[in-house]
Amino acid sequence: MTSVQQLDEQLLNTIQESRSFKRNPIKWGIFYGAAGATIIMFIILCALSSWSISIGHGITGVVEKSTRILTDVEEMLPWLRAICKHENFTKRYGDICT
Repeated sequence: MTSVQQLDEQLLNTIQESRSFKRNPIKWGIFYGAAGATIIMFIILCALSSWSISIGHGITGVVEKSTRILTDVEEMLPWLRAICKHENFTKRYGDICT
């Protein structure tokens, strides 16, 4: 073998060893702990997402009801203005006409 081929083989072995756990072994407890923490965080994220979706669904219902109420109020405004036009000291309708 020539020196260039030996150098190439040595460089290839060095690269393979640096990618493996031979020189830098990890503690498996740390690995499993990190994996467990990741799984727990994923479960928490899924729970918060489902909770947010349920809140959004509730808000949608409230907005639909308020839209219906506002359309009813808009329809009743001319009636209220007519009632307030005929208010005098003998007929009082409270704070509605102020």
